Amino acid sequence: MTDPTITDLRCELERAQYALVDAQSHLSAHAHMNAALHCATEVCFSPLHAKGGIEYALTRTEPNEEQP
Repeated sequence: MTDPTITDLRCELERAQYALVDAQSHLSAHAHMNAALHCATEVCFSPLHAKGGIEYALTRTEPNEEQP
């Protein structure tokens, strides 16, 4: 019979191992994405990157209240 403390410890270690493998995969995907982005001839920005430009354009194109 195995000590329950060791069983619990092994379970937690396995969960941590899975989390690290997933983190490695996630970071690898980001590294590949960044490398592809730097080599790209055209860049498509996410909606969050475009948000500032949209707000700026809306501010610049607000209608004047003086004009009828």
